[in-house]
Amino acid sequence: MKVTDTIHAIKHPFRLALGEGLHVDRSVYSYALLGEKICLIDAGVAGTSGLIEDHLKKQGRSMQEISQVVLTHAHPDHIGGCLAIKKSSPAVFGAHIADKPWIEDIERQHRERSILNFFELVAGPVPVERDLKEGETVVWDRGRTLKVLETPGHSLGSLSFFFEEEGSLFSGDAIPAVGTLPIYVNPCASIESIRKLQKIPGVKYLFSSWHEPASGDEIAILMEEGIRYIEKIDQVMADLSNRMGSASLEELSLRAIERLGIKAHKVLPMVMTSLGSHLQKKNS
Repeated sequence: MKVTDTIHAIKHPFRLALGEGLHVDRSVYSYALLGEKICLIDAGVAGTSGLIEDHLKKQGRSMQEISQVVLTHAHPDHIGGCLAIKKSSPAVFGAHIADKPWIEDIERQHRERSILNFFELVAGPVPVERDLKEGETVVWDRGRTLKVLETPGHSLGSLSFFFEEEGSLFSGDAIPAVGTLPIYVNPCASIESIRKLQKIPGVKYLFSSWHEPASGDEIAILMEEGIRYIEKIDQVMADLSNRMGSASLEELSLRAIERLGIKAHKVLPMVMTSLGSHLQKKNS
């Protein structure tokens, strides 16, 4: 999808295995910035890198023109296509140092954050040649830059990028989608990160990993809804913890998901981690 002459949104469909033959259909966006060279923000999953190549061909461009890939974080739906890009371009990869180990060692990520079909989603590791941190500027084309913003919460090393020349904010998964399974490691940090994004002046477009490109008043609405959703989950977990006493985290998580109106037969470990982080906050 061509959003502006420079910014192109590429939607990657994939399936997340739940076990026992069950799965959930999901999708994620990566973004191609087209100038004299090409910069990618995130890489989608293994098996969908062809979508990037096809879109570039339609614009009269090629994978060989990709000079940089900047990653919002290390989760499979964002790094899965990196190896294919590495093999077909001279791209340099950049990410936050906290997420770097999971990009360079995917076996480690699988051990520490188990997903049943992880290796269907991630083709292989790539070296992270540039450690990105708060306040840095990525010069991706002549006269065009991305400002690096640390927005932890969804992961320890989550990043957002602000393309100031076009007023475009790329937020990765920093802003949760209302009504979807919560996935973050620290709810307080997530809220702080969204508040940080709310304060950036001159934002005309919001490009998240889960939502179609947003503009105008919709940007503020999506950010505020994300905060309210995390706060709602916090209230649900506090109430269930008080009511259910010694119940296991899995039992609490199943009940919480029901309260949130989400249909699920079982709870993924990463979702239990997210919901459990609210209890850790309570006990800290």
